[in-house]
Amino acid sequence: MAQSDCLLKEIFMDGKNLKVLITGNLGFVGSATQKLFEERGIDVFGYDIMEKKDIRSIDQFDEVVRQQEPDRILHLAAIARFSDADRDPKTAHETNVLGTMNVASVAAKYRVPLVYSSTGSVYMPIKREGSITEDFETMGNSVYGVTKNLGELYIKSFGNPYIILRYAHLYGKEKRMHGLIGGFLERIERGMAPTLYGGSQSNSFTYIEDIAEANYLAVTAPWDKWNNIYNIGSKEEITAEDAGKLVCEIFGYKGEIEKVAARTVDPLRFWFNCNKAKIMLNFEAKYSLEQGLRHMAKEMGHEPVLDGDMFPNAFIDRERILVDQKDVFVDKEGV
Repeated sequence: MAQSDCLLKEIFMDGKNLKVLITGNLGFVGSATQKLFEERGIDVFGYDIMEKKDIRSIDQFDEVVRQQEPDRILHLAAIARFSDADRDPKTAHETNVLGTMNVASVAAKYRVPLVYSSTGSVYMPIKREGSITEDFETMGNSVYGVTKNLGELYIKSFGNPYIILRYAHLYGKEKRMHGLIGGFLERIERGMAPTLYGGSQSNSFTYIEDIAEANYLAVTAPWDKWNNIYNIGSKEEITAEDAGKLVCEIFGYKGEIEKVAARTVDPLRFWFNCNKAKIMLNFEAKYSLEQGLRHMAKEMGHEPVLDGDMFPNAFIDRERILVDQKDVFVDKEGV
């Protein structure tokens, strides 16, 4: 048996209940993942910049890992929006590249197996035909994609057990105002026509519940599944136009859709092959796009608009009231 395999078996033989440190636990993916982990008996310690815990400080992260002694680290913290990374590439580099290097370095120092959330954007621009497998060339054609790809290189460079999960296009109720689904809903909520960029390009839309499940399967994976990269997504391929129509149908919008030119960073076809994750991690997305959107609508508490004078063909969010197209948020315990 190879020396690296012996090290992996030694680390994974403990068998006790897991304690997982999650960076970015208060974010979109982190909050859903922490909820699932805790429901399944995993002890979670969060490390999030919203609580002044910053992966850009290696000394701070080192001290927390030394004190907490986690069995696994799930690294989710990132500048995750394309627009945020484009607007401030320096911070994106410091967080997604140097911050990830810090996490990988400390994990290796304390021999803590590390799961890293990456993205299908590392495959851009796609240079091969067919469904995207893990052996496709990676590079990135956006600030976000490039920084996440560089993060992967650091994860693999320290000789520490790792799993890299490359997520497809994510959606869920907490992902607001960006991405096709979040962007459509944000404009519909404001009584405006949603904007469709292009339309014929395809994508693999993956619901947040499936992503949380994939994270769970990764951190609890047996030793022989580590030191691998896995695509995580839905087996469904759907065009942006069809996805937009489905959003409108489920959320009750019957107005016009504003069509503009496709973004240059979007491929004509994004078809994720997740067979490796199915075979090795037993991961398979449970939600189709329609099922995920219907579950999401229920979670968001939406109901059809009853007053035709107020934003016809839209919907009401029970926790949000729109006044003169300005947001007024209502606290559940009072205004």
